[in-house]
Amino acid sequence: MLTTEQWLPLGSVVHLAGSDDLVTIFGYMQQDISTGLVWDYFGLVHPVGFTEPGNDIMFDRDSIDGVMYLGYQDFTWEHMNDLLRKTEPSYLEAKRDAAARASGDGVRTTGKRAR
Repeated sequence: MLTTEQWLPLGSVVHLAGSDDLVTIFGYMQQDISTGLVWDYFGLVHPVGFTEPGNDIMFDRDSIDGVMYLGYQDFTWEHMNDLLRKTEPSYLEAKRDAAARASGDGVRTTGKRAR
């Protein structure tokens, strides 16, 4: 059974809690340069996609409340998924460190960031 604790393939379309929009996943383990926060996923509003700089969405797995479409999976996805799982411990440590720094600066460290 698919859970949002598992990494989802690029191209997956998800619904985020508290949002009216669907989001297509375009990247993993992204850092927001304006806040320093680290997020599980980077995506764009579906089906619009990229329209202008700043319309991206960074979000965490726990923000996903529905997987509407599961992206393409082949042997390259299996390799990428293995890499994501292997790097996850150091990623989670960097994510905690970034959140601690951001909360010390008064930056909101939960939820999603859009625009």
